[in-house]
Amino acid sequence: MSILNRLSNLTKATIHEVLNKLEDPILMTGQYLRNLEEDIAAKENLLRERKTAAKVSEQKSLEAARNAQLQEQKALDALTSGNEEAARRAAVAKIHYQDEAEQFAANVKQAESQVFELELRLKEAKEELARLKEKRKELAERARKVEQSSSTESPNFSYGTFSGAAAKGFERMEEKISEWEATMTKSGYSPFSADTANPDNDPAVNEELQRLKDQLSSDKNK
Repeated sequence: MSILNRLSNLTKATIHEVLNKLEDPILMTGQYLRNLEEDIAAKENLLRERKTAAKVSEQKSLEAARNAQLQEQKALDALTSGNEEAARRAAVAKIHYQDEAEQFAANVKQAESQVFELELRLKEAKEELARLKEKRKELAERARKVEQSSSTESPNFSYGTFSGAAAKGFERMEEKISEWEATMTKSGYSPFSADTANPDNDPAVNEELQRLKDQLSSDKNK
């Protein structure tokens, strides 16, 4: 391997290690949530704009349709009075307004379609936000248990932020915490050891205790 390739690999490995230490899962998941909240806010603004555009186009379509009817009546009146030239001008105007009414009506349908799609995406994004907020609590608790179980000093993370899809970012941070947990387990520590568990809330423990109580009660009655 050439000296340049070795230097290139060493540089890439160093950068990867630095970035890996910079990524505090709790800080990163918080940033992912903020990114998602900003995306939701942008979609809400766009949704308001599309709803307004639909209303404006609908009003313009109705107005153009009314003008088309007026021009049609003018054409009829002109023909009745024998003024064919005036009737022709009114007919041209009627066609113009009729085309406008149809175009604005098409704009309404397009805006309404965009509104429907945006409302669906907003609903999904808000559900995703709620789910990821709960997921962040879980990851924070897991990271806390790893930190408590560690016999070495925790690394000093920076407060840098990274952009990316919230869900994918959460998956990456969960993988990172899982790596921490695996490392602690290999070292003889477990973030889920008996001293950190709460047996009072364990359904299996409660069920076993009840079974033993029932058994004792049955033996006494024999």
